[in-house]
Amino acid sequence: MFSLPLVLLVLFINVFGVIGDTPIFATATLHPDSNSSAKGFVIFTQLNPSSSVVVRGIINGLVPNTQYHGFHVHEKNPGNTTNCTAAGAHFNPYMKWHGGPDDTIDQRHVGDLGNIHSNEFGTAYVLINDSIIQLANQTQSILNRTIIVHRDVDDLGRGGQVDSNTTGLFYI
Repeated sequence: MFSLPLVLLVLFINVFGVIGDTPIFATATLHPDSNSSAKGFVIFTQLNPSSSVVVRGIINGLVPNTQYHGFHVHEKNPGNTTNCTAAGAHFNPYMKWHGGPDDTIDQRHVGDLGNIHSNEFGTAYVLINDSIIQLANQTQSILNRTIIVHRDVDDLGRGGQVDSNTTGLFYI
């Protein structure tokens, strides 16, 4: 069973900084798909090419207090479409099984960022410090890719579901 993604964020917008010892910043603006009214933004910060990436954001318009939502970087930039399937699969340049954000690079897709949760107002505050995604490293770079907030919870590859090792989405 395929889960329709909830919303679409595009990561090709505004990259600031230069590679070296200068911090690198990237932003993504949330655009809803046809099944959602969610909107928001995400800011990515990498202090230098060997540091982790801090992901901060606010996403409004989610269903209040419902569940966790899978939060993943996908492999393609679908352009100006809101067709989430055009973003392809999770970003997985090393061809690993699906995992969680605390797993090592040998145990997860590069794009596996876990789950976010909406509060009683339908807002998710995102704060992730991830050592796998990169803004500087070409192979692990999430620039010009898509980040998707899924309707369903991500089981982090541990649920025993049919899609657990590829998408981790637990269908409810």
